[in-house]
Amino acid sequence: MHRLGVITTLLGLILSIVGLIVGFWEMLHGNDNAQYWLSLVPLGFVGLFVGVTLTQLYNKQEGRKPEQ
Repeated sequence: MHRLGVITTLLGLILSIVGLIVGFWEMLHGNDNAQYWLSLVPLGFVGLFVGVTLTQLYNKQEGRKPEQ
């Protein structure tokens, strides 16, 4: 699950960055496709949030014995 969290975090980050860059680029050039690209930003943020949560819940050191 930790690996899934890392992958989801990276995909969310990539979606947000690509959505912002391409969306604003299209908007500045007057294209109507900007809204579709900018709609990737909230989806990327949700993916980023879910990935960070998964990574924190299922850390790699889960198999260790608790220290006393």
